Amino acid sequence: MGAYLRGRWWWYRRTIDKHDYRIPLKLHKGQESMLSARIKQMDDKITADHYGLPIPDQTTKLSEYVKAYLKRKAHKKSLDRDEQRLDYIQDVWPDLPLAQYRRVHMDDLERQLKGDGLKPATVNRYMELVRHLFNCAIEDGILSKNPLAHYEPYVEDGTRRALADDEIKAVFAALEPIKANKRFGAVRFLVRDLMLFALVTGMRLSEILNLRHDQIHDDTIALPMSATKSRRRGAPSKQRFKIITLADIALGVIARQPETEDGYVFALSRRHPNIMFYISKTIRELSGVHDFTFHALRHTASTIISSQSSLATARAVLGHADIKTTLRYTHPGIDEQRASVSKLGTHISGLVGK
Repeated sequence: MGAYLRGRWWWYRRTIDKHDYRIPLKLHKGQESMLSARIKQMDDKITADHYGLPIPDQTTKLSEYVKAYLKRKAHKKSLDRDEQRLDYIQDVWPDLPLAQYRRVHMDDLERQLKGDGLKPATVNRYMELVRHLFNCAIEDGILSKNPLAHYEPYVEDGTRRALADDEIKAVFAALEPIKANKRFGAVRFLVRDLMLFALVTGMRLSEILNLRHDQIHDDTIALPMSATKSRRRGAPSKQRFKIITLADIALGVIARQPETEDGYVFALSRRHPNIMFYISKTIRELSGVHDFTFHALRHTASTIISSQSSLATARAVLGHADIKTTLRYTHPGIDEQRASVSKLGTHISGLVGK
């Protein structure tokens, strides 16, 4: 088994179940740099022919398959995030046929992700996305095996924390130079309101960016469960809406937003959660809070509420699907939620103003 020269041309020989295959590689002496890739291609062809398997497509490029993959996954709530990550991956990798990607490309991607300061958990999410894309390509008959099949993910640090009062002040103080920096685009004028709203409601960034006026009723927001992460796939639920109560400071944020033609609360031309990526990175640099993320605001709101009321109330305010078994017997009402977010709003306005 292996490649050998016949005159000045390379051939490949392989034996399967005592059947001898000899195939010309169509490479001549002096083209040895292409030998390993061509042997892999011929190996796949011989195996497919011998066992009657479909021959993997050797021509579909990454850019072509990414389009098909995103169309296939159009139902996913995280489609925008997947699209952003796949754009990043395509910037790092050359646009090759899927069958030509090797471990070296995976190493290059991992090195670039780490070089950009992404945490191990985020690197894992990128690699999981790539692995799933390649698995779909296998299902579609484009690949015979996944180049990420044996990838070892990083051990993730599962600890998340809330911001201390002095860190909240430092983070909001860092927003002034950001507002003056034109490279952040129009979102720099809204970033303070977005962060303040997240801090006093505990809402996720995606929920805030897509918040509409018709979802607001007096001092409450009614978000359809399909628009949140709280609805587990396949899990039965009688609750159709996630109810979020608004403190005065949150109502003030809404009131000062200009009216939009599309009905959204925040006037943005782009509602991709990635709009906060570089701003969050700059906040970390300017504030000294080196682990700051936008999602930390949600954890901070939860911590403040639970310290002033109860964990069960925090669960109701934030719309979590579950907390602990003992909390299933506690059912905070809407009045208690209003009292909690009012305390939260007072606490935050004392730190950063309205």
